[in-house]
Amino acid sequence: MRGWFAGMSAAGVAAGALVLALPAFGADPDDLAADAKLQLAESHVTATLTPTHARRLFVLDVAFPAAEAARTYVLDGATGRIEGMFNQAYWPNFAVSPDGSELYAVDSYWEKHTRGKRSDYIVVRDARTLQVSEDIPLPAGRLLIVSKKYDFDVTPDGRYGLTYNLAPQTTVTVTDLKARKSIGTIGIPGCGLIFAQAASRFSSLCADGAIATVTFDESANGTIRRTANVFDAKNDPAFEHSGWDKHHQMLYLVTYHGKVVPVDLAGEQAVAGPSWWLTDEAERRAGWRPGGWQVCHFHSSKRRLYVLMHRGGDWTHKNSGTEVWEFEATTGRRVQRVRLPEPAQSIAVSQDDDALLYAIGDSYRIYALGLATGKLLYKTRPLGFTPQLLTVWGD
Repeated sequence: MRGWFAGMSAAGVAAGALVLALPAFGADPDDLAADAKLQLAESHVTATLTPTHARRLFVLDVAFPAAEAARTYVLDGATGRIEGMFNQAYWPNFAVSPDGSELYAVDSYWEKHTRGKRSDYIVVRDARTLQVSEDIPLPAGRLLIVSKKYDFDVTPDGRYGLTYNLAPQTTVTVTDLKARKSIGTIGIPGCGLIFAQAASRFSSLCADGAIATVTFDESANGTIRRTANVFDAKNDPAFEHSGWDKHHQMLYLVTYHGKVVPVDLAGEQAVAGPSWWLTDEAERRAGWRPGGWQVCHFHSSKRRLYVLMHRGGDWTHKNSGTEVWEFEATTGRRVQRVRLPEPAQSIAVSQDDDALLYAIGDSYRIYALGLATGKLLYKTRPLGFTPQLLTVWGD
């Protein structure tokens, strides 16, 4: 001990002596002259977004490396600038109210982070401040699976939120978004996904290729009518993220091989129209087919269908697309082919007249192209962990 003390530098001894001496002299950090004190006031500024508009882009990052850390980014779709962000939970869903005033996040939480009691909610946020205004409980829970747009939908009048569940029966929970409460659950045996086409009606795809349409009342009592043989679920399945035109109540089912099956959902029973191909025979021989995650999107006023396309063989339906093909949905005529600056998994189209095409590239960058010119407008830096779904107002 003597040797160690003797080896200390003078500065070290002085510093140690000072520390030991401070209590003896009664030193206090607040013993300062009044004119030496600087008054500090903590303040917080909350930015407010402009009202929701056609070129506001919502990007859901499911955070595959840490799925309980999902989030939604709010971007200015015209420039790619991040305007805001809010956290979500494990494998969330997301939607915008029809009037653009509210954002809905469907989230699941455990009381001890990854264990303990589970609680499921529709989390309501103000679309301009991103502040939570309500947590609406989902007593029946919800299906926890990698995020898909049509596991949650909002009726066109904005009153009901519809949440898909599997526990083990396939059901849809009806939540009154105005009264802020869940009102009941409707069984849809053997079916899944939700396409809400009317104030009290939705349709689902079924495992045998049928479509079930449910009409329900204010107590969530539902009547189901099925249309069979809409698509060949065994030999040519349809993409879950097919083209959905809620405004005209038309669903354009896109199959793995590249067929399009238009389905009219305006009535209490779905009516399928004549199918048509995305490709001609030469293009099919060359291997052109749809692929990706959010593989299709629809522009309602233009009645245009947009599809991610790639070249590949059977069961390459998850391969990223290298081009986006634009079609007149009412005729099946291809309007243009847009070559992408990099392969993409998901696409969306702004719903204004001078529409922009948005894509999530394999580099996790978000980029936009002008549909009229095909010109690249911007490409962001990689965004989040694993951005996967795109939402625009009115899609």
